[in-house]
Amino acid sequence: MKLVDREWVSKAPRLSHVAPFDGIRGIGIFGVMIGHSFPLDTLSFAAIVDIFFVISGFLITTLLLQEHRTHGRISLRKFYARRTLRLFPLLYVTLGVVGVAALVAKFTGVLDGVLYPLRELFQETLASAVYMHNIFYPTLGGAWYGHLWTLSVEEQFYLIVGVTMVIALTRGGIRGIAALLVVAIAAIQLSRAFGITGPFPVPAMGVWLQRPDSLMIGMLGAIINAHIPEPMSDRTRKLLKFGGWVGIVGIFVSVWASTAFARNQLGWHIPFWPGDANFVNNPDQVVEQLVNNAGWRLHMDRTYWLQWGFTVASWSFLLITLPAFRVPEWWPNKPLSWKPVVRVGALFSYGLYIWHYPVQHFTRMIVGTVDTGRAGDHYRMNMNPILQLVLDCTLPFILAVPTYYLVERKALAIKDRFQVDKAARAQAEAIRLAREG
Repeated sequence: MKLVDREWVSKAPRLSHVAPFDGIRGIGIFGVMIGHSFPLDTLSFAAIVDIFFVISGFLITTLLLQEHRTHGRISLRKFYARRTLRLFPLLYVTLGVVGVAALVAKFTGVLDGVLYPLRELFQETLASAVYMHNIFYPTLGGAWYGHLWTLSVEEQFYLIVGVTMVIALTRGGIRGIAALLVVAIAAIQLSRAFGITGPFPVPAMGVWLQRPDSLMIGMLGAIINAHIPEPMSDRTRKLLKFGGWVGIVGIFVSVWASTAFARNQLGWHIPFWPGDANFVNNPDQVVEQLVNNAGWRLHMDRTYWLQWGFTVASWSFLLITLPAFRVPEWWPNKPLSWKPVVRVGALFSYGLYIWHYPVQHFTRMIVGTVDTGRAGDHYRMNMNPILQLVLDCTLPFILAVPTYYLVERKALAIKDRFQVDKAARAQAEAIRLAREG
């Protein structure tokens, strides 16, 4: 297969509303909220972010390849306008609302004695507003917006992806880009597996934890999908189905392997990283000790979840993504297309992701927390754990639902105007209406 082919265009079917993708988002966002509700007991739930990354890389790249096939070009101006209108408006509304609420909390005494200083809020707000949160907080996130590093990683990634795809498709080098992706993914995942930091241990650990390789895997999956013609052969269809089932097993193992449930009920014991499976030691001290003792490689006494969990999750989800998109009769597509979870994933997943972390923080400031006897576990509220879980997974809807209709929906309508032509605009609007219906 030649690397340079100026005549190549995507062979994949046109992307429309893929209900299983929204169902995955709907299920995934509940997993994220549960993970942040009980962070020390659900460490490997961090792999859920890899699911979002893979699907994001897949969809964005698929749309760019589709635009190239239809028009013979990619409009970077419209691409970046669409990305901006999708991500920026709600983020800035959230930063503003949280800032005002924090000031009120400060002057009413709610912040007294808690671990969330206003100075930290100002620093994190600034870092998040310019999409550099992951750079200023490369390993453990921040006190107020410990989840917003993901938005920074995505936005930085797509700044590169847009230009890369234009160059690759213009010069007929899409297969060369695929080869570069394979090399970059392998470099990140092998360095993470063997703890190889090189001379810069902190940036290396930042890359391991921020997982740009998952976005790359999604991008690579879109390129693979673009090489599969429609209609597919029966053999290809069966292979995609089989791969999807393998992916489901991989996701289950990676997401649950380093949790209190796995350790206590299933008898697994796979610590997340050195320190303990539940951060018995202070996580800041664990990171500091690892970095200070690093040469070109971290000195670890065994294999930890961090070394393989993210990698297994991202590749497993790629195996799920392809049949979810290309094989409608694949059985898991039925539960993934259940309307309630599809609606949550399609309409509210971004808002829930943005809002849930500060909402959980303010809930703890008001209700108070208890000492569980585990160092670093400052997040358990003084109430029944089931009630805590219910509050943490329902209160964010109070903000996510109205801000979808007041902010996101209006921004999405403007975003649709930056589609490349009238047909694309009509299709984008039809997809949005299908999701809301």
